[in-house]
Amino acid sequence: MELSTFQLQEYQKNGYLLLDAFFDQSMVAGMLKELQRIIHLDCPNRILEKNGQTRSFFAPESYSDVFDQVIKHSGLVGCASKLLGSSVYIHQTKINSKFAMEGDWWEWHRDYTFWKNDDGMPAPNVLTAMIFLNDVTEFNGPLLLIPGSQNEEDINENGNEKNDMQEDSWFASYRNSETYLSALTTDLKYTLGRDMIRKWIIQNGIYSAKGKAGSVVFFHGNVFHASSNNMSPWDRHTFLVTYNSIDNTLLPVPNPRPEFISKRTFTPLN
Repeated sequence: MELSTFQLQEYQKNGYLLLDAFFDQSMVAGMLKELQRIIHLDCPNRILEKNGQTRSFFAPESYSDVFDQVIKHSGLVGCASKLLGSSVYIHQTKINSKFAMEGDWWEWHRDYTFWKNDDGMPAPNVLTAMIFLNDVTEFNGPLLLIPGSQNEEDINENGNEKNDMQEDSWFASYRNSETYLSALTTDLKYTLGRDMIRKWIIQNGIYSAKGKAGSVVFFHGNVFHASSNNMSPWDRHTFLVTYNSIDNTLLPVPNPRPEFISKRTFTPLN
C-alpha cells in the first residue's frame, strides 16, 4: 500500500493516521480465532487486569503463525517504513483486550517514555500499528489521542513515575511479582499529569480512533494517548505491532526487560 502525500502530512501533523479496511474480514477472523486460543495460556507473556481477566498478551507470534505473518505483512511494514523514513524492525508486539463490561482503562501516557527509560531506546523515531480485531466504537473504549502532542518536549519524564501505589489485594502482589509489570498493568508506571493533558486538550482537542474491524491506526511513539473502560456489551480486541527505525536500535541497559516485551534482535524487515 502506498501512502499519499496528504496521509504522510497528516501523520506528521497529528502524530497518527487511521486507515480503514486495511485487512479483509477473513484475515481478521483468523486473528480473532488465534487470539481466543492464545490469551488464556498460562505464561509470563499474559498480563492480567485487576479482575483476573487478560489485559495484554505480549509476543503472540511466538505461539501463532498467523500473528507471525501479520507482523511481517508487506503493507504494514511498508507504511511503517514510509512514516519513519527508514527500514524497520519489530520492537514489541502485543494483544490488548477489553472484554465487554470488564475491560479496564489505560491512563494518559506516551509509549516512548517507557521505551527510553526501561529499554534504552535513543530517540522517538518509532511507531505502533494498532489493528482493530472488532469494530471499535465510542462505547467500547476506543483509543484516544491528542493531535500534535508528539511534539511536546517540556515534560519531566521521571516526575511521572508513580511510587505511591498501595493496594491491599492479590493484584498488589501480582503487580510487584516482576519489576516490568508496573509498566504494563493498570496504574501505569509513567503517566502524564492532569495539567499537561488539560492544556493540550483545550488547545488541540481529542481524537477518538474508531472504525470497523480490519482498520489500522498508526501512532507516533510520543503522541499522548489513553482509553476508557469498556462499558459496552461488545469486546474490543486489538493487535499492536511496534516498528522501530533500524537506525534507532536499543542501547545496553542494566536488567533489560524480557525479550517478549522488548526485542533486542534488530533484524530489518525491509
